[in-house]
Amino acid sequence: SRVAGATGPRAVMPARGAEDPGLDKVVGGAIDFRSPSNYVFLPRWMMIALALKPRDVVDVRLVETVPPGSAVKLRPHSSEFVKIGNHQAVLETELKHYSALTKGATIPFDYNNKRYYFDVVDLRSAPRGEKVPMAKVQDCDIAAEFVRAKDQLKPKKDKD
Repeated sequence: SRVAGATGPRAVMPARGAEDPGLDKVVGGAIDFRSPSNYVFLPRWMMIALALKPRDVVDVRLVETVPPGSAVKLRPHSSEFVKIGNHQAVLETELKHYSALTKGATIPFDYNNKRYYFDVVDLRSAPRGEKVPMAKVQDCDIAAEFVRAKDQLKPKKDKD
């Protein structure tokens, strides 16, 4: 579960590539409200997506206008995940652990004692399917699909 992951051993997230810009905002939901005054504890993937270090100052806002999601496209970092026999069911189960997603974020999933990473490539809102930068996934019927894994992409050629 995500709660166990927040307090368990720390996982090393893959470094963001030079082509991947850091995000300046992400959306998520609270697990609990027991942190000391003026402190917020963020999941490791959020810290990395925002290029934060422990004790950095952040601006936390209540956003009530995040639309419910209808579809998400994820890019696995490794094609190993797609080789799992029931990868679509695993994906749908793991997505239930997130309250919301932000386009451009990298999120981890754990399955069979292995951690897999996914980039959020596209998000669509319900009911009209409009492209959105962030969407709720908790308590939503969201269709998830994959795009080609990072390790299967052709390297970009440098223009000289």
